[in-house]
Amino acid sequence: MNKTYASIAATLCLLLLFFSACSQAASPVSPTTHVSPTATGQMAAGIPLTDAAIVQRMIRGMTLNQKLGQMVIVEFQGATLTDDLTQMVQTSGVSGVLIENKNGNAQTSTQLTALDKAMQGVTHIPLFITTDYEGGIINELRQITGERPSNASLGAGGNNPQAAYNAGSGAAHDLTALGLNVNFMPIVDVLTNPNNPGLPQRSFGADPTVVTNMGRAYLKGLSDGGIVGCLKHFPGLGSANLDPHLSLPYMDRSLATLNAVDLVPYRTMIAEGIVPMVMVTHILNPQLDSKLPTSLSPNVITNLLRNDLNFKGVIISDTLWMGGISNTYTLAQSAVLAVKAGTDLLLGPRSVSEAQTLLYGLKQAVQNGTLTPSQIDASVARILELKLRYKVVPHDRALQLAGVLSEGEKRG
Repeated sequence: MNKTYASIAATLCLLLLFFSACSQAASPVSPTTHVSPTATGQMAAGIPLTDAAIVQRMIRGMTLNQKLGQMVIVEFQGATLTDDLTQMVQTSGVSGVLIENKNGNAQTSTQLTALDKAMQGVTHIPLFITTDYEGGIINELRQITGERPSNASLGAGGNNPQAAYNAGSGAAHDLTALGLNVNFMPIVDVLTNPNNPGLPQRSFGADPTVVTNMGRAYLKGLSDGGIVGCLKHFPGLGSANLDPHLSLPYMDRSLATLNAVDLVPYRTMIAEGIVPMVMVTHILNPQLDSKLPTSLSPNVITNLLRNDLNFKGVIISDTLWMGGISNTYTLAQSAVLAVKAGTDLLLGPRSVSEAQTLLYGLKQAVQNGTLTPSQIDASVARILELKLRYKVVPHDRALQLAGVLSEGEKRG
């Protein structure tokens, strides 16, 4: 019996060794086999990826510095791609730039088109190239495109959405031809103070319904032309008696009044799901926040805009160098407070040093726990999804950044 059992055991051992060897020989990829990015792309080729899924893959491959860079839009001096500008868009990896006439950025159509192409050529993630292409007194492309009608003139005829749509569509045509992709328009401030120092020519009027209808049509004109639009200036500057560029307006308006007047355009268009971006301005309203300006207030940005109005898109700050904020807070302080309050994208730095100061402040805030990594990731996801939706980042480039396609590979 013992000899029989020994013979059976020996036979079983030989069979196990045989099948193990066959299994290893048949295995297509051993644990140490390297799977190339191209192979990964081929394996994923049959699986449709949503923009959200692509963005999550992109974020997993990004450093903290790269994520924070995507939360900043910078200004710059001059008409060409300088070393300083290259450092901001390439080394710091900022999300975008602001084109302004006063900074000498927009001189001729040939110059601006070449500049935009040069900037996009040195970036890792393609840029938002933004401007205030309003009409009337504010037109950062005036030297190239000439004068444009103001919102006040468009709204003077009352409820005329077709005129507003044509203005938005025309703006989109001009911006696309020049290589820009974001217009900080339409203005949807309801002008309840006719002595407002900055808005009479920039507002569609004093009727919330007219402002809503005109703003919606203008935004649709931009969107149909492939340009990212942005409602401003949340929660409404129409009753201000001071210009936030110079100092902080004090506006003691109840939430009931805001809901009946100032917030009507926001609430209506956000509910319709057509708003890609909202800009929050600098106001002190004690009925919303007794201490912090609206642009730095969690109660305004997260509770009111994000939660109450259910806004899912990108929230951007008005410029942080404006006197309404910079008279009290440093650039880094205001940046951290704005992000902590729920802002995704920051307008503010005007130089390499300012960009580095702001980004360092944000990074310190993450490292000391003032800002959480999950909050940063959520903001970056909203920003990148917007870039994909409007083809600021082409689909193949997004797949490359997500590691689904190798560099140079394109979907057939």
